[in-house]
Amino acid sequence: METHPLDTISAPASIGFVGASSNPANMGTMQLLNLRYSGYPGKVWPVHPRDKEIFGLPAYARIADLPEAPEMFMLVVPTRLIPEMVADFARLGTRRGVIVSAGFKETGASGADLEARLAEIARREGVRFLGPNCMGLINTRYPLNLTAAPFKGDCGGLSLVSQSGTYIIQTLEYLRARGIGLNKAYSVGNETTLDLVDCLEYLGRDPDTRAIGMYIECIRRPRRFLEVARRIHKPIVAQYVGGTAAGARSGASHTGALAGPDHVYDGLLAQAGVIRVESIEAVYQVGHTLASQPVPRGRRMAVLTNSGGPGTAMASRLDAGGLEVPEFSEALQAQLRAHLPGHASVRNPVDLTFHTDMTQLAETLPRILMEADEVDGLLIHGIMDTGWAEMTFPVFERFFGATLDDMRKMLNVDVGTLVKLPAATGKPLLVCSFFGREDHVLCTFHDHGIPTFDSPEKAAAAMTLLWRWAQIKKAKRPAAEPAPLPETVAGQVAALGTAVDEFEAKRILAACGIPTAHEQRVDTVDEAVAAARQIGFPVAVKGCSAQVAHKTEVGLVHLGLSDADAVAAAARAVQAGMPGIRLLVSEMLDSRREVIAGVSRPPGFPACVLFGLGGVMAEALEDRAVRLAPLDRGDALEMMDALRGRRVLGPWRGMPAVDREALADLLVRLGQLATALPQVKEIDLNPILFVDGRPKVADALFVV
Repeated sequence: METHPLDTISAPASIGFVGASSNPANMGTMQLLNLRYSGYPGKVWPVHPRDKEIFGLPAYARIADLPEAPEMFMLVVPTRLIPEMVADFARLGTRRGVIVSAGFKETGASGADLEARLAEIARREGVRFLGPNCMGLINTRYPLNLTAAPFKGDCGGLSLVSQSGTYIIQTLEYLRARGIGLNKAYSVGNETTLDLVDCLEYLGRDPDTRAIGMYIECIRRPRRFLEVARRIHKPIVAQYVGGTAAGARSGASHTGALAGPDHVYDGLLAQAGVIRVESIEAVYQVGHTLASQPVPRGRRMAVLTNSGGPGTAMASRLDAGGLEVPEFSEALQAQLRAHLPGHASVRNPVDLTFHTDMTQLAETLPRILMEADEVDGLLIHGIMDTGWAEMTFPVFERFFGATLDDMRKMLNVDVGTLVKLPAATGKPLLVCSFFGREDHVLCTFHDHGIPTFDSPEKAAAAMTLLWRWAQIKKAKRPAAEPAPLPETVAGQVAALGTAVDEFEAKRILAACGIPTAHEQRVDTVDEAVAAARQIGFPVAVKGCSAQVAHKTEVGLVHLGLSDADAVAAAARAVQAGMPGIRLLVSEMLDSRREVIAGVSRPPGFPACVLFGLGGVMAEALEDRAVRLAPLDRGDALEMMDALRGRRVLGPWRGMPAVDREALADLLVRLGQLATALPQVKEIDLNPILFVDGRPKVADALFVV
C-alpha cells in the first residue's frame, strides 16, 4: 500500500521542533511539554537561536545544525519565518510536518499571498503538512500529542478531524469525563497541503479507527470527499456549520473557508453516507456510540428504567426516530415478572418504579432482555451507586450515624456481567444517568466502552443514529462515474451559443433520453392552430424566447385551450405582448401532481442535481433534495425518499403511484448531461408532470 503523508505525521520517529523555549507560557513550549508528557517514544530536537537547552533537551541554533534530518517538523514561530523554514527543512530532507502559526489567508490578501508562497515552496519540494493555523494532532496509541493540552483520557475507537483547533484540544477533559475514548485527532487549519479529505482517506484505512467524527466549515474538494467517503465502510458523523450567512462569514475569518449553502452540504453528506448532526456534542457522543457498539439487527428496542418519565421520553424519541418499542410477548413478560413486584410494568418499557434493588436493574433484567430474540437493542436509565450514596449521605449521617464509606459499600452495584452483554449478544447497550464520574458504576461503564448520556432523549437519539448507520452500511456503494452522452448532444449545445429557448432545451433533453411534452415551435397564429390540431386538444400556447426566463409573469403562457378559436386568441395575445416572438404549442398534461428538477453549480462545487416537489407552494416549502452529479440510480431513489412530502409520489387522490424507476432514470440522465456539458451553468425543469405515473418535462430553462 502506498505510504500516506499522515503515516509519518501520525507516528514520526523524530521531530525537529521550532518554537519552544524555556518560557512555559509560550504556546510552542506548551506543545513541546505535552509531547514529552504523552510518552512520545521518538527523538525530539528543539531549534532555538539562543537557548542551548530546553527543559532537558539539547537545543540547536539553526535547522541546518540538526544532527540528522528529522522525519517531521513542528513550527510554532512568527508567520513571516514559515516559508523559509519549510524550505530549510526540505533541504535537510524533511518533507512532513505541522505548522501551528496563524496569520495566513484567514487574515486577508497579504496573508493569502504569504500562504501562496508557502504552498509553492511545498509543491516544489514535495512537502506535505497539517496547517498552517492549526492546533496539532493526537495519536493516543503511538503515543503522540502535539497540541497545547495534555491528554489524560483512554484510548478508544473514535478519531476526529476538525477545522477548529478548539474542538481538538479544549474538549479533551470533556471527552474523558464522559468516557469517550479517543484514537486520533487532527486539527487541519487552513489545509494548504493536507485537508479534511486527506485525513478522511487516511482514517478510512487506519485499523484502530472504528468511527470518524468531523467538524466542517468547508469542504474544498467535494467530489473527492464524496468518492473517499463512499469507499469507507466505517461510520462517519459530522457537523457542518457554514450554511448560514453568519456561519460562512465566521468560517472565512477563521480558516479562510469558502462555505456553501446548507442544503447543498446536506445533500453531499447524505450522498456520501455521512451522518449529519447539529452539535459538536453529538459528534463526540454519537461517534463514540458508533465506535463502541454493535449495530442493531432490527428496529425492536427494549427500554428498562426505574422511573416512568425517562422511560417514556426514551420510548417516544425512539418511536419518532423510526425505531420500535413493541409490547413484549407473553412469554417474555412472564419471565420478567418473576423477578419484579406486582406494581412494576413489564410490557416495554420495563418500569421498576419505586423498586430500589439495583441488582434487578443492573444484572438480572438486562441479561433477560439482551438475550431475548424479540429485542434488538437495550436502553437503560437509573443505574447508580456511589453517586447516589454521596448525594444522600448527609441524611444518613445525621439520623443513623453512617459513614460515607458504609454508604458506598451498601449501594455498590456490580455491572461486570452487564458490560459484557453487547459483545456476547451482538446487540447495542446505551445507558442514561444524571450522575457523572463521582458515580462508581458510571465509571465502570466508561472503562468498558458503554456509552452513557445525561438525558434520555440523547440516548434514544444515539440509538436511532446507530440504526441509521446500519442502513447506510447496507447501501454503501462507490460514487457514480460520468457516462458519455450521445455525440449529437454536445454539438447541439455548441451550435446554440449562449441563448437557448425552451424548445431547443427540450430537444437537448430528449436527445439525452429525458421525456418531454409533445410540442411544436411555430411562427404564426395559423401555424399554431394547425399544430394544436395535430397534437390534439387541449393544448398550451406559450411564447418561446431565450431572452425570457419566466414567461408566466409576463403573460406569455396560456393553458387548457380546448379549440382552434382559443388557440388563435392565445397566440395573438402572446405576440401582441411581445411582437415577433415565436410560439410553442404543447400538449396539456395532468398538473395535479408536480415535481421539479434542476442543475446548479454552487461556488466551489461541481454540478449539483436538485429534485423537489413543485406547485405554487414549492418555493415556500423548500422541500427538496440535492446530490452531486453524476448520480447513480440509488442516489436518485434516495432523493425521492429524502422529501418530507414523499407520500405524494405514491398513490394520491385517485392518481397512480409515480413510476419511481422512470423518475430515477430522468434524474440520472440529467446528472449525466450536467457533468458532460460544463458550459451549461443552470438547468431548470419546472414543472415535471406525469402521464399514467411516468414523468414528462413540461417546461425547461437552460442557462449556458
